[in-house]
Amino acid sequence: MGATAVEMVIDPRTRPVGDLAVQRVLPHRLRRMVGPFIFADIFGPDDYAPGSGADVDAHPHLGLSTLSYLFAGELFHRDSTGSTSPIRPGDVNWMTAGSGVCHTERSPAEARRDHHVIAGLQTWVALPVEYEQRDPFFEHADAVDIPHHRAPGVDVAVVAGSGWSLRSPIVGSSPLLEAEIRLDDTDIRIPAEHRERALIAISGDLRVAGQRLRPGQSAVLTRGEEVELHGSGRAMMLAGDPVGDRYIWWNFVASDRGLIDDAKRDWDAQRFPTVPDDHDTWVPAPPL
Repeated sequence: MGATAVEMVIDPRTRPVGDLAVQRVLPHRLRRMVGPFIFADIFGPDDYAPGSGADVDAHPHLGLSTLSYLFAGELFHRDSTGSTSPIRPGDVNWMTAGSGVCHTERSPAEARRDHHVIAGLQTWVALPVEYEQRDPFFEHADAVDIPHHRAPGVDVAVVAGSGWSLRSPIVGSSPLLEAEIRLDDTDIRIPAEHRERALIAISGDLRVAGQRLRPGQSAVLTRGEEVELHGSGRAMMLAGDPVGDRYIWWNFVASDRGLIDDAKRDWDAQRFPTVPDDHDTWVPAPPL
């Protein structure tokens, strides 16, 4: 177990999303996907004064599932299926876009009354080809329903999929794992049951296979190699089986570029389903 256990280290890039500045890990020019995960943004911690908050206006998705997970704060989700849900630290919001969905994410009115902080991770999961055009749907799991693997100095939350012999209520459409790992001056062996794996350092002082990861950096792990994560802090693990090559443009993911072209035309013409009670302000698509 050494340096060969790490295939590559990805440095994050700063990108704007609504009024948030995020650290983007995936896609990367040298590594577009890890298993089915095609997109990963670390956001926050962002401080908001009383009266202000996060606002991500109405925007569409295609051919993917979004997974939102908070470390701090609260957001409120609305989407075109009619689903509404708050999300708080440890909760999971999983929205499957399939043939097309639109949603918003905002700080709720209660949070805006006082100073508050928002931090978390959003990932996108590419759907298997047979599910790309399925009807959209939304799932939510409360923090109390997320299974944990615990040992001295170790707390692992199996956020989605399966790992550490545990299974999240958020199953996903293909074999995968997203997990939050918190360590307190100890180490943990990273399971190799999934074909592709990556660890994203969120905070603290962490080392993978002896190599230090700065907060925001991601280590893509060598397939099948046993790996240990050591130190104190928080990391997120993304893992799973590949679903095949995908095109990604703006908020759309597809195995067929024509589906993305059609989706852009539909969004420009506002033929996508709309978000009930929250579609007055929508995000224009960039030029194709």
